[in-house]
Amino acid sequence: MSSYRVCPTCRTKNPIDELICLKCLSDISNALIITEENVVEQSKNETPTPPKQEPPQESLKQEILSDKTIIEKKESIILKHNEFSLEIFSGDIVGREEKGKEYLKNFPTVSRKHAKFTKELSGWYIEDLGSTNGTYVNQKRINDKTKIKSGDIISLSNSFSIKIEIR
Repeated sequence: MSSYRVCPTCRTKNPIDELICLKCLSDISNALIITEENVVEQSKNETPTPPKQEPPQESLKQEILSDKTIIEKKESIILKHNEFSLEIFSGDIVGREEKGKEYLKNFPTVSRKHAKFTKELSGWYIEDLGSTNGTYVNQKRINDKTKIKSGDIISLSNSFSIKIEIR
């Protein structure tokens, strides 16, 4: 008894372990799994028997609505300096050996892992990671995770400043 997945877009028979149609590259992770036994039974009986369907895999529980594409957009902020701009996502660490290293390597007062940016429900935050020369928000040294907003001036040490732009 052989089984296969039928692509809802092009009706191609695909192996049951495939999650993408081999012909048209459509998502078939939630497509019905057909067994040859069901096809033979349908031709013998007047009333068709519904094909067996395996439960969806736990990691693929996201529902796909017809042919619409779901795009997840990650929120970001922009760190603007006179010479460059950096796009920062939640969890990014800025420093001479992290995000922005191609620009920050010329600023020895900026630590290798200087500050971390995070996005929470209430807004964006910056946190100093134990840097040698400190992190400042609008000229005030921070010791804890601190909320930031568009227009704030962030200083990574006393010799390097950037402006925050929240999209």
